[in-house]
Order: sequence, then C-alpha cells, then structure tokens
Amino acid sequence: MKFLIQFIIIVILTVSGSGCQKNKQKNTGRVPGNDSLSWNDLTKDEQDFLDSIERRSFEFFRDNFNTSTGLIADAGIADNRCSIASVGFGLSAYCIADARGWMDHREVYDRVLTTLQSFYKDPENDQDFCVEGTHGLFYHFVEMDSGRRFAGSEVSTIDSGILLAGILQAMVHFRGTEVEELARKIWLAAEWEWFLQNDGAMAGAWSPENGLTGRFTGYNEYMIVYLLALGSPSHPAPCSSWKVWASTYKWVTYKDIPAFLTPGGQFKPLAYLYQFPACWFDLRGKKDKYADYWTSDIRALTANRQYCMDWGEKHDLPGELWGWTASNGKDGYLGYDVPYNGTIAPSAVAASLPFIPEYALTALNYMYANYKDKIWGKYGFTDAFNPLQNWYDTGYLGIDQGNTLLMIENFRSGMVWQEFMSVPDVQEGMKKAGLIN
Repeated sequence: MKFLIQFIIIVILTVSGSGCQKNKQKNTGRVPGNDSLSWNDLTKDEQDFLDSIERRSFEFFRDNFNTSTGLIADAGIADNRCSIASVGFGLSAYCIADARGWMDHREVYDRVLTTLQSFYKDPENDQDFCVEGTHGLFYHFVEMDSGRRFAGSEVSTIDSGILLAGILQAMVHFRGTEVEELARKIWLAAEWEWFLQNDGAMAGAWSPENGLTGRFTGYNEYMIVYLLALGSPSHPAPCSSWKVWASTYKWVTYKDIPAFLTPGGQFKPLAYLYQFPACWFDLRGKKDKYADYWTSDIRALTANRQYCMDWGEKHDLPGELWGWTASNGKDGYLGYDVPYNGTIAPSAVAASLPFIPEYALTALNYMYANYKDKIWGKYGFTDAFNPLQNWYDTGYLGIDQGNTLLMIENFRSGMVWQEFMSVPDVQEGMKKAGLIN
C-alpha cells in the first residue's frame, strides 16, 4: 500500500507540472517557511537555472549604465530616463557581481565610484555636478546624461530610500576606500525629518509646485524609509514615527491562509510591497508589538500565488501562473490601484524564493518551460506577460530586475542581508523600531 500511494503521488505531480494542464491545485492551508528549501537542497540544474536568471538580471545594470554620470536607466538606456530606485538596486547588483566575479573588480569599483560622485554635492565647489533633489533626497526620475529632474517628477522618499539602501551596501562592500567615504557623506546628508508630516508620518514626495504631499502609514514598502530614517545619525525621524506608521496596520485573510498585512486592509497583496524592504532588511524572525513581519510576508505571497491561480482557473488559463505586482502591462504601467487582470510578473515569483521557495521554483520552471519563446531574452525573463490578452512584454524594468537579482542572491547566500545589516545605523533603526533587542 505504501508504494502504491507513492506511485499515485508521483503521477499527480507529473501531470500537474506538464505544459498545458489546467490549474486544478487548491489551497491546502499550508503556509511554507523559508527553511523548507535551501539553495543546497537544489539540483545542479536548478542552481544553474537560478544562476542564469540572476546573472542575466545583473547584465541589465551593466548594459544600461551611463559611463559619464553613473546613472542607470529605468527601462532602457535609449530613453535617457534614470530611476534613482534602479540606481539603488544597481549599486547592490554591482556588489553581487564583484563577489561572484561577473565583472573585473576594478571596473566594478570605478562604476560605483562614478555613481556616488553624481549623488554627492561638494559644498566647496559650486560647479560640482550632482543629481537634482532637495534636502538630501532626490527626484524619482532624472535625465541620464545631466542628472536634472525628468519632466515633472517628484522628489520621492521611497525611491530615495531604495537608492540609499544600495549606497549603504556599497559603503560596506568597499570599506576603506573613497566609495565608503562618499557613501557615508551622501547618507548623512539625507534630511529625513524635513519630509515628516506634523504627526510624524512620512510624506511620499516633494515638488516645487506642490510642496510635501502624501502621508504614508500602515503597512507598505515605506518600511524601508521609516527604518532608514529612524537609524540616521544626522537627521533622524523620532521613534514616535514608527508608532504612527505601525499603529494603523490593517490585516486581511484569503481562504484559510492566516492574516497578513496589506495597505489599508485592501486585498491587494502585490509582491513588491513585501519584497522590496526584504531585499536589504533581513526580516527573518523580526517582530515588534505590532507584527511578525517575515511570517506576514510569507502569508501574503502565498495568498498572492493562490489568488492568481484561482483567478486563472476561472478564466480557463493553464498551469501554475502567479506573480501579481506593480509591473508593465499591455496598456501601460500597472500600479497598486489597478485590479488584477491576469498580468504576471516573473520578478514577483523569483523574488519570492527566500519566502516560499518550493512554490517559486515550481512557477519559474513552469514559465520557462511553457513561455520561454515569448518571455525569455537577453536579461532573463521580461518584465511581464498576460496570456489571456495574448500580450508578452519585450522590455525590462530596473526595479524588477533588481528585485529578482537581490532576492535570488539572498536565497543563495544571504550576501545582501549580511552586508547591509552590518551597518550600525541600520541596526540602530531596527532597534528604535523594536525589531532588535
């Protein structure tokens, strides 16, 4: 009887993973943890597959780099638009490439130095080139060749936070060098308290036309901003800001998956909300009086998967397709407020590896096996696709390439976590939030 049961299980698994079988998988209530599968548990072929995704993702940053300014394109170098968040991911990408030997060490160092020089304004040199911003933070989008504000872009606290996270990792990775010195100066120049609203909540943006706008509280990707601001030794946010942010948390459930955090309590567990902070902050086992963040992230990404697959089954879509996040879409960029319409972002799946590795690896293999000819290119998986609309993106976004790269590396070695978390100011921010005793 034991061998008969094992045979039946093998048959079921084989059929469910085949190319065009309809998705009939149901939620079992099992919420896996990050200890359920590790890099060393993978086969050589599986490791090589993930290595290929990771390395191709890095090559986006290598190729879309302006050698004069060190700025990195948002979606491609041809449009001359840099996203400062793409730069933050790119700086961490270069640290990974240096450690893995994907580029010559000196070339990596020189590129990182060029980038940092563009974000530091020498107070003794009025002519010194610096990316535009205000009070130590920077415009979300700037021109690749000049660093000037792109169109009507805003000075963004979250995108500046992502930039500074990458800068802090570079500061550690290149200790004892000019990179470390410049990185520290840029970090100390960020005037976080200037971007606080009256009650201590963090504003989302500033522009010369509108001043400070937005009030970000409750769970979202702004966890990055609050933790960095709390840890700043030069312009810190008060500890009360964390309370303002966290005391308005909202929880939701999906089927029998236990409660997890979402912005405003809406059922929109977009993957980037949970992955972007965890690209740098090691949240495993971290909890305060408000939440157990790693457990909430695992539940949210499990719900993301199950909801996408349930939706797909209702719309007669095949297989294990999930990965709901902000991404490119057939008719333009899909942000948080756009309802789910079947658009899948492979980056959302790849960056789920540290959280739900079995589910993520299965889905990546499925996408590659069934859609490779449509969504696999020079930099790995393209940004998004929607089989229901017969739409397959041919482009890439720096933030999604970075999310993919950093989280595969964290699953693989924990390197980004180890370097970033070793920064004393990062530890101080965690302590002030009650996440480190």
